[in-house]
Amino acid sequence: MKRFDTFWERFWALSIDGFILNIILQIPQFFTVPVFSVSSVILEIVFSNIPYVYAVLMVGKYGQTIGKMIMKIKIVDNATENAVNYSQSFMREVVPMVLVTTSIILNFILFSDIDLENFNVSTLGYILIFFPPGMLAIWSILEIVSMLFDDKNRAIHDKIADTVVIRTDIK
Repeated sequence: MKRFDTFWERFWALSIDGFILNIILQIPQFFTVPVFSVSSVILEIVFSNIPYVYAVLMVGKYGQTIGKMIMKIKIVDNATENAVNYSQSFMREVVPMVLVTTSIILNFILFSDIDLENFNVSTLGYILIFFPPGMLAIWSILEIVSMLFDDKNRAIHDKIADTVVIRTDIK
């Protein structure tokens, strides 16, 4: 089972990819758009989903992100251990993409036409504000827990896409 022991490699790969993407995600600060405008929401959705699009494209083409290449791990089809396709790569990222996009849209709807000086958030408003990010946090915790208790260290997104992460330095 050593071939599937990828928890720490995945952790460090995610850290490496996060460092790389953090440089790219500094770009939005150079754009000036009105706050709570449609263009600002579109820009926020695009830039907030860059990490997921990066993962979909890299995994779909190479089976690895740059971080995974450095850490010598690769995503393959669970049944055959052949290369994954773009559909499987997308399915691995679809849940966080939906949660992030939903959060941005809900915040735009809630805050686009308010008087900030006299603004009070209702209980429903707080629920709508914190539900998608809260779900993303719960999703992340469930991903880790599911990985720790699976024979092949498959997280929920691996099960959704029918993929598995393997070490490339062990046959």
